[in-house]
Amino acid sequence: MHPESELIAFVRGDLPPAERARVAAHVDGCSACRRAADESRVVLEALVAGAPAPPPLDWGRYQAELRARVAASRRAWWRRPVPTVLAAGFATALIVFAVHGLPRTPSDVVTMEETVLGARLPLLQQYQIVERLDMLEDLDAIRQLDRLGGAR
Repeated sequence: MHPESELIAFVRGDLPPAERARVAAHVDGCSACRRAADESRVVLEALVAGAPAPPPLDWGRYQAELRARVAASRRAWWRRPVPTVLAAGFATALIVFAVHGLPRTPSDVVTMEETVLGARLPLLQQYQIVERLDMLEDLDAIRQLDRLGGAR
């Protein structure tokens, strides 16, 4: 079995000693893996040679920038809480207005059915008429039962 996934790490020297010895033994005995390792080594060396050197770090300028940032944060310590306090005050004002400032709706809302019944209240106060209406509803229900029985 060819160690293809470990070949680059082998060329770079990133493998642990036990795995490095195993891959080295295989590369020594396998011409295809030796050729792949040599090609990988050439490519990696070309990449390292072609990579630009990192720029030198100017510690003096870095320290000056860091000190300027620290000084700026000390100068503006009072500015940071201002937006937070303003937002909290605005939220409090909205809550107070919502709780106390909105017009109240009456708690006993009258439904449409109650309004119709209220308009016919004098008629409903005559119990005999209401009783007759109940009998008419019962009679209508009995007639409907005959129709339902024929549908079966």
